[in-house]
Amino acid sequence: MNSPSPLLVVLGILWTAAAAAAVITSIVLSVRANRRQTASAAWTPFGPGFLVTAIAAMAGYAVAAVAAGHFSLTSAAFSILWPAMAAAALAYAAGTRTRSWPRWATVAFAAAGAVLYGSQSM
Repeated sequence: MNSPSPLLVVLGILWTAAAAAAVITSIVLSVRANRRQTASAAWTPFGPGFLVTAIAAMAGYAVAAVAAGHFSLTSAAFSILWPAMAAAALAYAAGTRTRSWPRWATVAFAAAGAVLYGSQSM
């Protein structure tokens, strides 16, 4: 088994930290919105745009895992679902502060996370 590049490991850790912060922030903002009964909808990881985000994550993971030579369905499930869910959380958290959050940024975040997970053997 080849060990992953230290740069990929560091980027994976940074991406995971950003994704975890986005999920926690989305949950907190959603709970606050529900308590205050504001007009903003509660966050759901499978909200609008999830299909496009998941397809981008699938493509990113497949390319990276096949290139690295360790594609497997068991690691694909986590490596696709987690980036897609984290990207939805990031879009929700950013969308509550600004209305100009571009959809391509959400898709790019999911694809980048899937590529980072796909490039490392699990």
